[in-house]
Amino acid sequence: MSRFRVFSLVFFLAASLGHAASTQIAPNQPIVNFRLPDFTPEGYRSWLVRGSEARYLQDGVVNITGLNLTIFNGQADGKVETLILSPAATVRPGEQVVRGSDTIRVINDHFEATGSNWSYAHKDKKVSIGKNVRVILHTQLNSILQ
Repeated sequence: MSRFRVFSLVFFLAASLGHAASTQIAPNQPIVNFRLPDFTPEGYRSWLVRGSEARYLQDGVVNITGLNLTIFNGQADGKVETLILSPAATVRPGEQVVRGSDTIRVINDHFEATGSNWSYAHKDKKVSIGKNVRVILHTQLNSILQ
């Protein structure tokens, strides 16, 4: 190898290491196409939080833009139970809680619900909607008016 090539290689490596040392990860920078899965102790999918953009705030809080939360049955077949959509939400992954003041759309085989000022607690699989609630049932209600 010629002296010029050796010098060029050493210069390139030194410049690369100097650049890498000055690179910092900024916690306030967005993560584009964010995905955060969670699994049962048996290794089956429990939920998948997705968003077009996410920002890590502090204390394990993540703000999501374009939330798409898929809730699975936690079994080997990986069946989707419910889908939750919202333009914006705050996720606390450690607590498995998602909240939002913006609109929400909840979709599953039995009903569809919309509203705002909502929260979802994954451990209880419970959605609470505080304002402008509208529910459409996808089931037959026999003898409800009797």
